[in-house]
Amino acid sequence: MKASFQGSYLGDAALSLLLRGLTEAASTLDVANPPPLASHLMPSPETSAAPAEAAPRRDFLKASACVALGACALAAPIGAVVVVLANPLRAKGIPLPVKLTVLSALPLNGPPRLFQVVSERRDAWTRFPANAIGSVFLRRVGEREVIAFNSACPHLGCSVEFRQERDTFYCPCHDSEFARTGEVRGVSPSRRGLDTLKVEIRGDAEVWVYFENFKTGIAQKVSVA
Repeated sequence: MKASFQGSYLGDAALSLLLRGLTEAASTLDVANPPPLASHLMPSPETSAAPAEAAPRRDFLKASACVALGACALAAPIGAVVVVLANPLRAKGIPLPVKLTVLSALPLNGPPRLFQVVSERRDAWTRFPANAIGSVFLRRVGEREVIAFNSACPHLGCSVEFRQERDTFYCPCHDSEFARTGEVRGVSPSRRGLDTLKVEIRGDAEVWVYFENFKTGIAQKVSVA
């Protein structure tokens, strides 16, 4: 009986001490200005908004990457566009040497293949915008022999196209044709055939063309490179 009473007394004493401690702790709290414990437990509106804002940003970056990769994939088949770095001090009338392709890309006695030439000029201070200065048809007629034509019609400078079904170059501006070898075919307002360009095979297979443009509407071949 004594033991039972003593245990009950100790339990009541411990409970009394616990309640007194809680009361004293509560009396020290500033109810009007509670401590910033909640700020550690609950994210602020700015913090919670960050993931929501980051998600669209991540989506945008992913889409941009896809567009960039898609552009690279689409650019791969356009191997007929050649960018050449031109010296801004190059004198007018001097042909511009351009590496267009290699012999293996030109089937022997196959149809002419078109290459667009884009010039990019820069000096020590300025980089000039790249711009297309013309295009060239290449036709391989021997193991190491290639013929090059400027694609501009000698009449008014319109771009000609090669029609394989007729085996001729065709100018849509005035419905005129040129033979595969460049001569005027049939009735044409052009006073000369397609303008040939100098070709040089360098090394084992590099096809270089000395590109230049010519005056149109005249019978003579006058360079305006």
